[in-house]
Amino acid sequence: MKAMAKNPMTIAMLAIFVVMVGIASTYPAGARFMPFVVGVPAILLCLLQLVLDVRAAKVAPREKDRRNEFEIAEERMSQMTGRTMTFEAARMAPEVTVSENPTGIAEAREWLVWTYILALIAGILFFGYTITIPLFILLFLRWEAKCSWLKAALYSGVGSFILLFMFAYGLKFQLHQGFVTERVMGFFV
Repeated sequence: MKAMAKNPMTIAMLAIFVVMVGIASTYPAGARFMPFVVGVPAILLCLLQLVLDVRAAKVAPREKDRRNEFEIAEERMSQMTGRTMTFEAARMAPEVTVSENPTGIAEAREWLVWTYILALIAGILFFGYTITIPLFILLFLRWEAKCSWLKAALYSGVGSFILLFMFAYGLKFQLHQGFVTERVMGFFV
């Protein structure tokens, strides 16, 4: 149970997808297809993550007794780089410690991801797809991918054109125009 308490994000996502699929099950057959396609695999992945977390919580104390911090760090670095890594010099220095889990960094990244998701949703609700998607891609590429403004604008324009053309014209979806955008356009029309 402690492993589940460590993962409120997984539990929250599981609850969101279960509610989404539950609500979608009351829709007509054609309307429930997309929520099922997104929701059912997401529910299965959330459940798999919870099972893996419970298993890792049971195995971690036994493994930690057998291995020291340097072996764990070497294994992690080897997995990340794809080649064998050793810390021979660090093993000899007694004042060097290896953090088991840098939770501050992980939590900061998690909050950043949630900020991006909520900003995207709010932007789509208020300003619609045609304004939010290009702006979101532009800012995300500039801030997170560290692209130049020119490159970010180019990628944003091309990516937005492809997405909007595919959904609006190819699949004939009526894209949400945004509450603020509709109200502003109402003044001019």
